[in-house]
Amino acid sequence: MQTVKIKEIIKETKNIKTFRLDLDLPALPGQYVMLWVPGYDEKPLSISYPGEDVGLTILKKGPTTTRLHEMKAGDVLGVRGPFGRALKISGKKIIAVGGGVGMAPIAPLIEKAISKGVEATVIVGAVTKRELLFVDRVEKAGAKVIITTDDGTCGLKCYTTHALEQELKAEKYDECFTCGPEVMMYMVLGIAKKHKVPTQASMERYFKCGIGICGACVMDDGGLRVCKEGPNFRDVEIEKFKDFGKYTRDASGKKIYW
Repeated sequence: MQTVKIKEIIKETKNIKTFRLDLDLPALPGQYVMLWVPGYDEKPLSISYPGEDVGLTILKKGPTTTRLHEMKAGDVLGVRGPFGRALKISGKKIIAVGGGVGMAPIAPLIEKAISKGVEATVIVGAVTKRELLFVDRVEKAGAKVIITTDDGTCGLKCYTTHALEQELKAEKYDECFTCGPEVMMYMVLGIAKKHKVPTQASMERYFKCGIGICGACVMDDGGLRVCKEGPNFRDVEIEKFKDFGKYTRDASGKKIYW
């Protein structure tokens, strides 16, 4: 683990902030770091800005991330990584679905894809307009952007999955990528499968070690560790996971149903 200072904090939404660290950390889209908040805990977090002044975009959710949101530029954090299997681009025309803070790994993926000449569409979803994340960023990269909000305050008044269904009826895509609430991703995989579009999903599970030793993040029946073989899995792998879209596990291993 290396200790690093927070260089800049950007308030993205009411409960989401991006922390730019004084650290050059080359990484691929979809990889993560284990971030230690002194006096609290260590958490796995997707890298939203790889490279110089690496960036982590973080939702305030529990005690550790709440403490992180209270910190200021100059404060010190601990970092391990990058870890995990990255999202892999192989098609020439892709579509990505990001819900809420799930846009954190999607944004760098889209930037990389477009830089390689890949045509990209992004469906960005949130409950309301003020919670939308990285819309300007992916538009600036050159992506076609479809916005959905549950309350209709911006873009289409619908779920991301409804927009995906309509887009896949209208256009042909080589690949689909998704990150966000697991129930959303479960539906995305079903819709993409119906339209014969291979999909990769970025998963979240409770981590303890982050290096594949403890087994806390193993997907049920698939035998794959989210920290090591993941966090990004292909649809053919996810189909073997009996917990996907149904339940997760807490620190004790108890099932928590969605």
